[in-house]
Amino acid sequence: MTQPRTDSLRLTDAPDGMPQPDLAPPQIARSGDAFARLRIVHFLSRLPRNSTLQLRDTVAALNAEFLDWYFSEKVVLAEVVQLQANWSISFHGEDRIVLDRNERGHTLLMVDSSRMTAFLVAEATRAAEEANEELRRFTLGDGVSPDN
Repeated sequence: MTQPRTDSLRLTDAPDGMPQPDLAPPQIARSGDAFARLRIVHFLSRLPRNSTLQLRDTVAALNAEFLDWYFSEKVVLAEVVQLQANWSISFHGEDRIVLDRNERGHTLLMVDSSRMTAFLVAEATRAAEEANEELRRFTLGDGVSPDN
């Protein structure tokens, strides 16, 4: 039996009026997911420093930034707690990512520091590398991902 040759397959242009297939399905962010973590850290890096923010308002703004994703407050809170722990490990307990509560819920304060930007860039870089590794495994594994 002969193997079909895919190198000779030549596609024609799509018919007029054919919708583009590049729509992405909506994503629901999960704790520990590198793709969600990258988006969260990237967003947090752009927040004003030295200002106490309501976490629920931050989550609403994050969801408005990435319309094809849904981030629950629980997932964002888990990622902020992880960032807080990573900061404490790296800088021996200096509180620069502060979570608290008030009558409206959780609050977030990111204290400006000469090390904060580099720290967030490193965290985002690590998340991007994990996401790229997952994409590589998915591609090489014929569509197998941790979700399958």
